[in-house]
Parts: sequence; structure tokens; C-alpha cells
Amino acid sequence: MPTQEQIALDYGLKAQVRLLPYALGFFAIGLPVYIWGASYFMSPLQIALNMVLFVCIWTAFFFLKPSLKTDAVPTRRSLDVRLRRQWLCGALWALSLLVASLSSVGGGPAAQVFATICAGAAVGIIFFSAPVLLFLLTLAPLAMAGPILALNLTQPDGTWTNLVTGGLAMALALGLIMNRHLREHYQLAFAQVRTLQEREAALTARDNLTRDQMALMQTLSREIATGLRSVEQTLDQGLSHLSRAPAPRHYVESARSEIDHLLGLITTTLDEGEARSGQMVLDLRPLDIESLMRDVTSGFQDMATAKGLDLTLSLPPLPETGAAIGDASRVEQILSHLLANAIQYTPKGKVEVRLLPPDEGVLRLKVMDSGPGLEPEELHRAFLPHERIARTSAGYSGAGLGLNLSRRLAELMHGEIGAQSTPDVGSKFWLDLPYDPDAIAPRPVAKPEAPAQESVSGLKVMLVSNDSLRSVELRDTLEGLGHRCLTATTRPRAVSLAAKGDIDAVLIATGAFEDLDNAANRQKVAEWLERLRATQAREALTILALLPDGQQAEPLSEMGVRPLLMPQSEDALRRALTVG
Repeated sequence: MPTQEQIALDYGLKAQVRLLPYALGFFAIGLPVYIWGASYFMSPLQIALNMVLFVCIWTAFFFLKPSLKTDAVPTRRSLDVRLRRQWLCGALWALSLLVASLSSVGGGPAAQVFATICAGAAVGIIFFSAPVLLFLLTLAPLAMAGPILALNLTQPDGTWTNLVTGGLAMALALGLIMNRHLREHYQLAFAQVRTLQEREAALTARDNLTRDQMALMQTLSREIATGLRSVEQTLDQGLSHLSRAPAPRHYVESARSEIDHLLGLITTTLDEGEARSGQMVLDLRPLDIESLMRDVTSGFQDMATAKGLDLTLSLPPLPETGAAIGDASRVEQILSHLLANAIQYTPKGKVEVRLLPPDEGVLRLKVMDSGPGLEPEELHRAFLPHERIARTSAGYSGAGLGLNLSRRLAELMHGEIGAQSTPDVGSKFWLDLPYDPDAIAPRPVAKPEAPAQESVSGLKVMLVSNDSLRSVELRDTLEGLGHRCLTATTRPRAVSLAAKGDIDAVLIATGAFEDLDNAANRQKVAEWLERLRATQAREALTILALLPDGQQAEPLSEMGVRPLLMPQSEDALRRALTVG
């Protein structure tokens, strides 16, 4: 913000430029009087030379005038340039008046009249210098010096000389008073402009806030109403079967999915508001980015499999030292949103998550898909709050806040989110995080499981399930049979827990397996089973798999996994574990 002195100088220089036409009028009126007075003691050639001098000065004035006009915010440099140029223009007039006044010395009785005319011109210079104090204190005395010297050299003790000198002094005093009032006027004018700007900014912010609040309320009311109606209908269908049999499982799962969607919507909305208001506090520290990406990607494997998409993760070797810096939970939130979008809006093909090697202090995480792609204008709108692309999001619910929130979170972590998309080819979104080559990435430490109740005849069973409701049911069943139970939600987590101690059996209840007729999928499952068995010292580890429809039973049997058809009764599960 400019200082008080800079404000006064800027307004004063602008006022002088605005007075330039009036100065030209003043000169035009005084020029005939000047020529009349000079004709009594100057030759026509001298008068002509003076006219040429005046024309040159006015030409310089109008040549510099465009560079003196500005509406930009004043800076110290721009003020210095304008000050020097305008002072130079004023100095030319003051010097020309000094020369003209002194030329009257020795001109006889007519010289006194001519010097008095020059004194009137000096008053004009005082007036036009009044907007800028520096000009008033330097140019005005220079302009006054010519007439006063001429009168004193012509009539040293004359009364008229004293009167003219006193009049010029009084004109200078009035100029100083005028400058003081003008400076106060400059401050008031600047304050008024600032008040108008602040008012406009406040009105714009209010309008934006109102628009965002209305969009938020419309989004929330629409999404929550739709979700609740779906929950209501789903539960009604489940209740209609209670008179004949337990409610079908898929009704309950569908209802829980809608509830999860509503909770995610509310969480995203609240996070977006907190990030926008600057109230969000992040815990920035070195990240185990590889483990984080594995966990997030594995959590979306079932979602991708259900849509028939290939979901892959590419992790290049990273330097032994160095780590990305960020808030682990927020990085996971951003990556989850990008991955959820990619899977949701990709009808077929593949989705790839890739980590790039660190480059110039930045570590990049990429999510690429073979979806419909976006036009440049659509891609820009996708990052705006409450904006959804009708062409690609038709049939999908959402608040339109995920990408905007992700960008805000990335900026809070001193990172950046970018995107590139080609219609009918696919999209690529990336997250850039700061990378510290000297930081040490933390090693994942698995939380120890709560000790289960000891049972002399029971087994220690590893339950692998990504369904919280199914996990509770099976855990209760296993513990009811006298077994101890460890629970893992993902395959990597199961290997990590198995490596901590001996287990007697593994029960896999993650729903439908991926297509094991596919060589890549079969190899991936086989490698996981091999890593799981390698954690145990015993020769054979009993591994059971609950299958909802019996598919993939044959290839699982070939890999040493005993398939069981869901649902399994307590007696059937007891026999399966006993036989194992």
C-alpha cells in the first residue's frame, strides 16, 4: 500500500496534467500582452526568437503529456520518473521567464512595464505549481527571481518594485495554503476510492458466498434426499422378506453403500469449507508413499473388478534416502478421490496408478484412465466448486467438490494438482508433493491385534475380509467355535499380520475373486498365496475361501485353496477347519 506522501505526490502530478489545458489558455491570453510590452524595447528578431522558444517548450510539453497520464497503481519508480519529467517541463518555463525578465534590463521606462508583465506570468507559474509541494518550493522561486531582479536593476528604490515583490511573496504564500488544502483533498479522494474498492470487494465476496451457499444447499438437499429415498426403498424391500426368510444380503449392502455415500458427501463438503476458510490444520511430515499408494489402490480393487476394469499400480525404485512431505491422511484422501473418479467414470478399459521418480524436489503421483476424456473447457470447470460435467457425470451422484477440495489440500501441503485429458482417449490427473532428499521415510508399523481369549483346543485363524458386516459375523462364528481370530482388510495387511506369528488357518471372505482364467490375475493371486505361506514355518497352511457363487473354485483348488460356497453354517465351517 502506498504511503501518505506517495498518495499526495501521485494525486498532485495527476492534477498538474489535468491543468495543462488551462495553462495553455493562460498562455494564450498573456501572449499578446507579452508581445505588446516587448515591442517597446526588443527588436522584431528578438521577439521572433522568443516565440520560437515558446513553441519548442509547448511542443516538449505535449510530447511528454501521454507518458505523464497514468491510471495504474503508483510505485516508487513510476513516481520518480513522472516527478522528474514534470519538474523538467516546469523548469523550462521558469528559466524562459527568467531569461525574458532579465532581457528587459536596460530597456528604459518600458522595461518596468515588461517586468511587471513577467511578474504576472510568475504568478501563473506559482498557481500551476501549487498541486505539488516540491514544484512550489523550487520552480516558483525560480520564476519569481526574474521579475524581481529586473525591477531591482531597473528601479532599485522604486515603490513599484516593492509592491510587485510583495505581491509575488503573497502569491507564493497563497500557493502554499492552496497546496495544504489540496493535500488534504488528495487524502480524502484516496480514502473514498479505497472505500469504494473495499465495498465492491465486500459485495463481490458476499455474492460469491451467497451463490456458493445456495449451490451447497441445493446439492446437499438433492443428494441427501436421493440417498435417503434409496435407503428407504432398500430397507423396505429387505423388511418385506423378513416374514419368510432373513433379509437378502445384497439389500443390506446396498443400503450401507448409500449411507457411506452420504457420509462421504458430508465429509467432503465440510473439508472443503474448512480448507477454504483457512482453518484446516495439517500434519506435514515424511511419508511412506509406497505403502500409502499400495493401501489405497488395494482398497479400490474390488470396485474396479466389479466394473471389469484392470487396476494396476506401478512403483519404481526410489532412492534409499529422501521422502515426500505431506499429511498422510490428506494425501490418501486426494489419491482416493482421483482413483474413485477414474474408476467411476471409466466404462471399460483400465486404470493405472503410477509413482514417478523424484525430480527437482517434486514427487509425482499419477492416476490415468481410459475413460471418455474431457474438453479443455470441461477440464477447467471440473476443478470449480459445485461444478459437474453433464456429458460424463450423467447417472452418477456427487457434490462436485472433490477436485476443488483436492486442489486446496495439495496447496496447503505446498504441492499441486494438475490434469491432462483428451476426449475419447482418457484422462491423466497427478499430484505433485514436495520431496526432501534428506528426509527419512517412516517404515510401516502394524498395530498389534488385541489378544483373543485363549482356547486350549481352538485354532488361530486369520480372517481376510473387506466387508465390516461380514467380518463381524464370521468373527463371532469363529470365536463361538473356540478359535482365536485375527482380522485383515486387505491382502497386504494379511501378509503383514501373518509374519508376526504362527497361524493355523486362513479364511478368505472378500467376495468374488478376480477372473482367474486371466494369466495376470492368476499369477497375482498365486504370488500373494506364496508370500502368505512363506510367513509360516509349518509345511502346509490351511487356506479356505468363501465364494458367493462358486465361480473360480477350480483354479483356487489348483492353487491349494479349499473353496466353500456361501453362506456356510456353523457346523460346515467347523468341519472345514477340522478337516484342514
